[in-house]
Amino acid sequence: MPAGNVEGGRFNDWFTGHLNYQIEHHLFPTMPRHNYPLVAPMVRKLLAQHGKGAGYHVKTLLGAFGDIVSSLETYGRAWRDAYVEG
Repeated sequence: MPAGNVEGGRFNDWFTGHLNYQIEHHLFPTMPRHNYPLVAPMVRKLLAQHGKGAGYHVKTLLGAFGDIVSSLETYGRAWRDAYVEG
């Protein structure tokens, strides 16, 4: 599961506190969050210019929740195998 952003939009931006822009958040951690949607196109363009555009992943909010549940299941199983049944 590659890390990336969750689609922007009024609801997603509000619901996630603009932290659906994880790529921009990690590039510019002190930037006010409401500016992330403004710089996202510039970041995508810069990555594309340097041949790294495929590394900019955007998924739906539902897809991101699915990734979270999958990760919880994977790491929960690893914990159980190491500490409960081991």
